[in-house]
Amino acid sequence: MSATPLPSGDAARDLELSHLYVTTPIKLNTPRPTVLGRPPSRAAIGGVSSDRKGWLFAWVAYMPSAAEAPALSVWPTVQRGARFDVVLPAAAEVEVLARVDTPERAVGRLAHHLRELTMATIDPDMDYLRRAVAAYRADLRRERDAAAANDR
Repeated sequence: MSATPLPSGDAARDLELSHLYVTTPIKLNTPRPTVLGRPPSRAAIGGVSSDRKGWLFAWVAYMPSAAEAPALSVWPTVQRGARFDVVLPAAAEVEVLARVDTPERAVGRLAHHLRELTMATIDPDMDYLRRAVAAYRADLRRERDAAAANDR
């Protein structure tokens, strides 16, 4: 785990991540209060994403309704360095749950958080997620190696 504090608020929305796993919209058991003047959040989506250093982030985005959640077809189109603003509505609030090194830890944090919010369970294909993380990190290593070779 990283010792760096987790981003929150606008800093969380500004994270540029590659989204490796995203849940379907989940209805919250109790509405989540938001800032004054905005309707409470009644739905959420969660996910596991990676930054350009290879860290994995478990996150949840809260929205006023499940109808405002982006379609799952939006997520695979986001390959590298996409901010949450690209795929989430403006009313969504992003909460970063953890920054970890393994997909198992990221899914564990996400699953625990969602269980507390909605009593929902998630069952991602862990074999696929491990392969996706390994492939993404291998691409990052190749890019760093190529950049280092060009600098010589």
